[in-house]
Amino acid sequence: MSCPGFGEVRIPSSRAFWDDCEEDEFESIEPATKAQLKFMDGTDEAPFASELFVLIEGPFITEFCRGALLEDAKLVCEIPAKTSTLHWNASKGHLIATLEEDLTSSGEITELLIPYAKLAKQVLTITIKPKVDYKSEEIDRYSEYVAIVHSVGGKGYDKTITELEAPNFIAGVAAGIASWRTQMELPVSSYVVYTDKLPLDVIAAQPVLHLLKKMGVPCIERYLPPAKDSSYLYM
Repeated sequence: MSCPGFGEVRIPSSRAFWDDCEEDEFESIEPATKAQLKFMDGTDEAPFASELFVLIEGPFITEFCRGALLEDAKLVCEIPAKTSTLHWNASKGHLIATLEEDLTSSGEITELLIPYAKLAKQVLTITIKPKVDYKSEEIDRYSEYVAIVHSVGGKGYDKTITELEAPNFIAGVAAGIASWRTQMELPVSSYVVYTDKLPLDVIAAQPVLHLLKKMGVPCIERYLPPAKDSSYLYM
C-alpha cells in the first residue's frame, strides 16, 4: 500500500459534492430584480427639489405617519420596503418618506432616495427604535421615561438634545441618507427616538410629535391610533 507523498493533496470524487456540479446550471439562473419606486399614475418620475426632506423610519411606523402628518400630503410613490411610501406636501415644500424598518433592502432603497436627498435644501431623519435597544450605564434613570431622544452625528438645531453615545447606533435608510448628506457636506439633522411602545400609542407618540414640531414639520397635536376590532374576550 503506497502512501501519498509529502504535501500531496488528494481530493476524493463524490457525486454528492463534485460530479453533479455543472457550470451550465449557473447560466440558467436569472439575475435578481432591481428594486424600483412604484409611482402613482400621472406622477412625474423625475426627482424634484424640496425645502425639507423628512425621513421617518421604524417598525410599525406607517400607521402613525398616515394619521399624524400626511393629511395634506399627496402620495408620490410606493417604496419597495413593506408599506413604505413617499409623499409630497406642496404647500410647505416638504417631501416625506415613511419607512417601515427593513434592513435587508435598506441599501437599495437608500440609492433610490439619494436623488431626492441631493435636491433637498434640508434633510431631517428620525429613527424610531424600541427602548430595550438602548444601552447606557445609567439605564435605570431612564426607566420612567416614555421615550429617550438623542441627536445623531451632531447636536442638530436643538441644543437641548444630547448626542447619541456608543455603543448605540442607528442603521437603515435614514442612517444611509444622513451619512450621505454628511459626506457631501450638505445640511442634515438626524435623531433617534427610543420608545417603550411600538406601534406608537397616544402617549408614546407625543415625544415624536414634539420633535417634528420643533423641526418645523406640520403634524397633529395628539395622535389617536385607529381602534382595533380584534378581542380575546369570549362570552
